[in-house]
Amino acid sequence: MKNIAIIAPSGCIKNIEKLYSAKQFLENFGISGTIYPSCFENFRNMAGDDNLRLKDLHDAYLNKNIDTIICARGGYGALRLLDKIDYNLIKDNPKKLVGSSDITALLISIYKKTGQINYHAKMALNGISEMQADEFLNYKNAIENNFYYCPLKGAEGVLWGGNLATITSLFGAPYETYIPNEDIILFIEDINEPDYKIDRMLAQILRNTPLREKIKGVIFGEFLGAGENLNDILNEFSASLNMPFAFDPAITHGKANTIVPFGMRI
Repeated sequence: MKNIAIIAPSGCIKNIEKLYSAKQFLENFGISGTIYPSCFENFRNMAGDDNLRLKDLHDAYLNKNIDTIICARGGYGALRLLDKIDYNLIKDNPKKLVGSSDITALLISIYKKTGQINYHAKMALNGISEMQADEFLNYKNAIENNFYYCPLKGAEGVLWGGNLATITSLFGAPYETYIPNEDIILFIEDINEPDYKIDRMLAQILRNTPLREKIKGVIFGEFLGAGENLNDILNEFSASLNMPFAFDPAITHGKANTIVPFGMRI
């Protein structure tokens, strides 16, 4: 991790000073950070229109000096880019892509189209800008070396998942655009979703037969803001799958966000 591109494929940046703080933080470790134009724009609460956000994504991959692309934040907007992305360009210019929340859509689609391992992890705006040195060194090491301590035993597959609401937002698309080719260990988390919505989204996964057939185990992250029925809902989902499951509360929108190498086989 020597030269980082910071792009905004989703929501707009309302506090650009925090992004500059992240850039300065990286430079303190001898890492060059380049903030791309989408980070400075606002189009209906997205970071510029689709053309600009797409151009930044493509340009970051095409830049021969960049080795890692870190998304600025989540929000909404990545879904709008999926059918416009040049996946051959990404396949021919592999980088490490880092993001979570709404960026789950990119992690899923890019893995499906290219097979590249990317990283479900903290982003620049509310992640790197707020890290302590030791946390960043662990973050950097995990991304550079594909490190993840998996709490799940008794199942094999590639790590696949992310934000639950973003995953289910893909379900209207053709299966060949997002259903993984390999068996998967599904990891899921969410924030500010009431119990009944979590229940509904898990039911959507159970009814999505091509995806369900790929699941060989589940890792439940944190569901911040969920209600008192959450444990019952997760237990029902696990029972319906009848597969090994485990909990990793550090897969979260919260402070202790671990790095999950999306697409890595365990």
